[in-house]
Amino acid sequence: MRYGLLFLLAGALAASEVVREADAKALSAMVSFLASDVLEGRDTPSMGLKVASEYIASEFRAVGLKTSFQEAKLRVRRVERKGFAVSLTDGQRSLSLPVENAMWTAGPKLDLAGVTVGRAKLDAMPEKVEPVMVLEGPMGPGLRGAVEKLAGGGAKVIVLVGIAMPVPAQAVEFEDQPQTGYVMLRTTNAEAEAMLKAGVELKANVHIEEAGVTVEAARNVIGVLEGSDEKLKSEYVLLTAHYDHLGMRPNDAGDRVYNGANDNASGVASIIESARLLAGLKVAPKRSVMFVAFFGEERGLLGSRYFVRNPVAPLWQMVANLNLEQTGRTDSSEGPNVGQVNLTGYHFTTIHRHMEAAGEATGLKVVKHERFSDAYFMASDNAALAAVGVPSTTLSVTYAFPDYHQKGDEWEKIDYANMAKVTRGIAQGTYLAAEAAERVSWNEAEDKTKVYREAAAKLVQ
Repeated sequence: MRYGLLFLLAGALAASEVVREADAKALSAMVSFLASDVLEGRDTPSMGLKVASEYIASEFRAVGLKTSFQEAKLRVRRVERKGFAVSLTDGQRSLSLPVENAMWTAGPKLDLAGVTVGRAKLDAMPEKVEPVMVLEGPMGPGLRGAVEKLAGGGAKVIVLVGIAMPVPAQAVEFEDQPQTGYVMLRTTNAEAEAMLKAGVELKANVHIEEAGVTVEAARNVIGVLEGSDEKLKSEYVLLTAHYDHLGMRPNDAGDRVYNGANDNASGVASIIESARLLAGLKVAPKRSVMFVAFFGEERGLLGSRYFVRNPVAPLWQMVANLNLEQTGRTDSSEGPNVGQVNLTGYHFTTIHRHMEAAGEATGLKVVKHERFSDAYFMASDNAALAAVGVPSTTLSVTYAFPDYHQKGDEWEKIDYANMAKVTRGIAQGTYLAAEAAERVSWNEAEDKTKVYREAAAKLVQ
């Protein structure tokens, strides 16, 4: 069986070009700029994000891509820090949360007096939801769903305990999107954290001012390498990555910038370098390749959701999406990940076949993480494409790594030699998907793809 597969792969590759090696120094230069302090963490929206978008566009133009921006208008709500007053009591003593140690999301004005504090865990939701809920970690892919369940049950304040993540001081939404009716709150005050973790019955008083509102813009950056086949060049293989991160936290001591080198300056650098490799082939692949750098992934997949709501080409012409996350760090929380790449929803589509063939050609190991592959399928921008029926996956070197969503995610910690190997394999897989006689398809034998197959069936040609 294995020899037959290798024979087929060899035959397929003999008729295809193999991209040259990626440039580790070029990848280092791109990541070091995108993750520099001067871009202030590339928050959505921000001047740093706008500068990053111009830089990415200039790199697309440099390799000969047809380049454009897709601009979205966003409603931005920013935390109003004056008037903050949150106190807890266990019946014996009371404690006020110092505002200088508090971080909370932008939301409505809240005035709650003497309300019961409920408790929940990421993997165990209570039957009854109180106006104030303590949500305990550790952080995992279920955080967003847990918050949505608590908010849907009536929680107005969701206090994060044991979930080590920065809480954004602004909320970013589409103008037609309903505003959230709750806030997420986190404190770094040791005494308050101890009281919240104690498990005793608590009452809370809460006063939080309504967030201020402005309307601002953010942009997806799009570059197109036109296909070489007259019939197939109207179809697109999408190679994507988000270029935003978490910005700065004004109440952090010392270094305030969340640089996001691995998450996800690395993914952006990989799509730029892949564009250079594919543009350098003697003959372009038959289908066109569309490279997209999305804004606002960290704000709820905003850029990719805007892209599918306002497609620059008919969605049925988008035959596959290879989305990139965290292509730089090899120091996975589970141990070193060298010379390999993971795919989410590994067997959901036929994308893995092209990546396996690319791995054979470039010496890259393509693996399925038995625990995380399916669980993380809806955790990045590929989810927005999958929801409308476009076969998709997210490729990464690691799922979890030290410094994830922390200030320590700096460009010096990336393994650029390995990143170059991974990037070359991804570029080759993109080429094979764009060159193949058959379109990428959803796996009909996989029950988890049913909703995506139904969405694909609704796409109008």
